[in-house]
Amino acid sequence: MASLRYACLVAEEAGEPSQSQAPFEKIIGVVDCTVQDEGDILRNLQGVQEYFYVSGIAVLPSFRRRKVGTALLKACEVLALEWRQRFMALRAYEDDSSARGLYAKAGYRVVSRDPEWVTWVGRRRRVLMVKDLPVHDAQIQQQ
Repeated sequence: MASLRYACLVAEEAGEPSQSQAPFEKIIGVVDCTVQDEGDILRNLQGVQEYFYVSGIAVLPSFRRRKVGTALLKACEVLALEWRQRFMALRAYEDDSSARGLYAKAGYRVVSRDPEWVTWVGRRRRVLMVKDLPVHDAQIQQQ
């Protein structure tokens, strides 16, 4: 099992909070990041025993389409590289073209889809998207 590594990254509104504003009211976006070793995802990745998983990305509606999601994904990538990961993975709803467009622009590609039968039980179909990260010589030597 992968060692437990988890982070919750937060995007805050620029500027100083007003006196009537609590510190948490400056939060405009969040994302959870963890290293995982789930076999269902590992099947789609070659040469690794763990991967960096991105989940729960959320941006306040009034801050969407202002590059907050892009900044959160970039911060995830910096952390993934620091944690010496070769792949980043996330799941998105197949019919969520806005989210999938954001992820595609950030370099993620679709590698698998939920089976069609999930819609028969009332669930939305998801896609698994993966981004390859640059491999450094030091990483190769450690494996």
